[in-house]
Amino acid sequence: MIKDMKIKKIYTMLLASIALTACQQENLSDPVKGAFSISLTEATAEVETKATPADLDKPVAEKFNLLITNKTTGKELYKGAFTDQTIPASVGTYTVKATCSPNTSYEENPVLALDAPYYEGTEEATLTVDKTVSVTIPCHVANALASIRFGNNKDKFEALFSSYSVEVKVGNSSVSLQDTLRSAYYRAGSDVKFFFKGKLKGNGQDVTKELTHSEFSKAETFVAGAHCVINLSVEKTTSGVILTVAAAEVKKETINATIPMEWLPAPKILVKGFTGNTLDLYETASPKDVSFDFDLSSSLQELKFAVDFEDQVYKALNGDYTLSTMSDADKAKFVDAGIILPVIGQSSPSINIAELVSKLKADNEQTINNTFSITEVKANNRTISGEYKILTHKPEFSVSVLPGNVWTKEFTAEDCTVTEGKGDATAINADLIYQYSADNGRTWNAFNDNTNARQAFISTPENKIYQVRALYRGELASSAINVELESPIQLPNSDMEEWTSSTRYEQPYYQPWSEHVEHCWDTNNNETMRDKYSTYPNYKTFPTTTYTEDGYKGRAAVIRTVAANNGWASEVMSGTAYRGKLIVGNTDDSGNITEGYSFGSRPTELDFYYKYDSYNNERFGVYVELMNGDDVIASNSYISGRQTVSSYTLASVLLPYDESDLKPATSIRIRCYSVAEGEDPAVRKQTITIPAGSRKIYGGSCLTIDNISLIYDK
Repeated sequence: MIKDMKIKKIYTMLLASIALTACQQENLSDPVKGAFSISLTEATAEVETKATPADLDKPVAEKFNLLITNKTTGKELYKGAFTDQTIPASVGTYTVKATCSPNTSYEENPVLALDAPYYEGTEEATLTVDKTVSVTIPCHVANALASIRFGNNKDKFEALFSSYSVEVKVGNSSVSLQDTLRSAYYRAGSDVKFFFKGKLKGNGQDVTKELTHSEFSKAETFVAGAHCVINLSVEKTTSGVILTVAAAEVKKETINATIPMEWLPAPKILVKGFTGNTLDLYETASPKDVSFDFDLSSSLQELKFAVDFEDQVYKALNGDYTLSTMSDADKAKFVDAGIILPVIGQSSPSINIAELVSKLKADNEQTINNTFSITEVKANNRTISGEYKILTHKPEFSVSVLPGNVWTKEFTAEDCTVTEGKGDATAINADLIYQYSADNGRTWNAFNDNTNARQAFISTPENKIYQVRALYRGELASSAINVELESPIQLPNSDMEEWTSSTRYEQPYYQPWSEHVEHCWDTNNNETMRDKYSTYPNYKTFPTTTYTEDGYKGRAAVIRTVAANNGWASEVMSGTAYRGKLIVGNTDDSGNITEGYSFGSRPTELDFYYKYDSYNNERFGVYVELMNGDDVIASNSYISGRQTVSSYTLASVLLPYDESDLKPATSIRIRCYSVAEGEDPAVRKQTITIPAGSRKIYGGSCLTIDNISLIYDK
């Protein structure tokens, strides 16, 4: 029987539908039928508050017996254990009585017994035609009880008496209360007497004294549900001992406070943070609330658990533990590990492991299995157990290198991407290094600029293919990705050594490629050599671009302005003047130019050597564009001064890229003009030398260019 225990949850609901019908015990003469729907509740102890009675739930309800009688005939309709089956009944008025005696060692409502509460409830209900009538029966403790407390005087009792108890008598029946754990139950309204009986230490004298108090003379002390709690005190005197009733308190007792502990629901383990019995934990992404909460009907009696961790730091905790016998040193280890254990006697205990979970580490190769077994949670003399796994996985993060961040001798990685819910991006990127491998992952080297996630080689490496990965806290690696450096390639015939010489309309004709080199460069010669010459050869049809053997090294391209017209006008050409053009691309037979050459590398600079014969104070221009599809990703130009340069001079065109929008190159465009864009070219009559010999033409400024090279500084 439960005394002085805190019941966490009062089990209060019994909703058991009982429909009443004619039993074979009753001789039904009325064929008209109806039904009752009956529920049991506990009558509130504080009736004056008009509180809603609490419903009685299983397993308490299953212990009740029902007796249903016809009020008119007195015949029994139903007598037996509580049932939720439907039973038809004739119309009429019925008395429904619910009784229960938890202690089956005694009769249903004994005259006097230890720990033998008796519960009862009665209600009347009238059943009408074809109706279902709901009936609620308020149940209560139908007998009365008494308990003994020795309070702060227990040590005095132990010092004075070798044995002692309180005898409770009702008529010729008696029971002995030897401790504070049991109660004497008697029928309501009984004439109850209390006697202290003890044996003094030393002389062995027996002491018997009837206990008296003003409460014992009151009828309400012994009504149904009244619990008389008697507090005793004792004092030693020279003549013996003085025994008194220090206090007698009468309180209303409830069903829920008197039912056997075993009737209360078994403990439940409510886990937070787990799915079923498993917590899939990704390092750095632990849930905020992880615990084993115990849903108890009474205070915690015992907790036994076992730890079996694979985690290298916390495997020292492995073992079997019983909370009530754990040493302070063992408890301190769990506190240090981030495990908060409950205390015996708590009504809402839990094991909080949130801090531990946040500190568990993953392994790079395998899942770490940490098992926490609750072998026994004990409350109200009932137990439950469960095994729970904390599977620690490494975070799911990946590294990427955008194509625009791969150059000929460096590459830059992006911030790691972390799969949602499987890692904390801020935590991972804060303790991350980037690595590369040149031998297919056998050995790894850290980026030499980890702050900017950048690996820059001093010189252009021969190896072009690398693996790149990210490493969290020096141990957990992302999957590796392949990165291929751009090649620091030069354009075909950029040294201007290869030419094809022929004639077009019976005039010398030159193309900047040969059978030994790919067609990359072209000219606007077809623009100035569209038709056959007529009256004046060397004038109407003539190439703008030729070559010379007197280059910076070997041959060089010669790009000049020429006039193409129908006749002589004077020493100064009055017709059409065409600037000479050397371009990367191709020109069709009609002189239409298509710029661009397929190209997948990104130089940072273009260099060339030149000489320039400036006529009429003109300037030449060299224009460079790197393209990604139709988008220009880098461009610049070199515009010369307005003077003649007689010896080869180095010039450079820097190629800046937008660092906020880096893209790989798909093609390159280069234009070398004898006269810069935006200026009108001028010509005069002159004699020139080309590979085919001397020619008289109307010509203008002339650019000689050689050793066009692409520079790769990244």
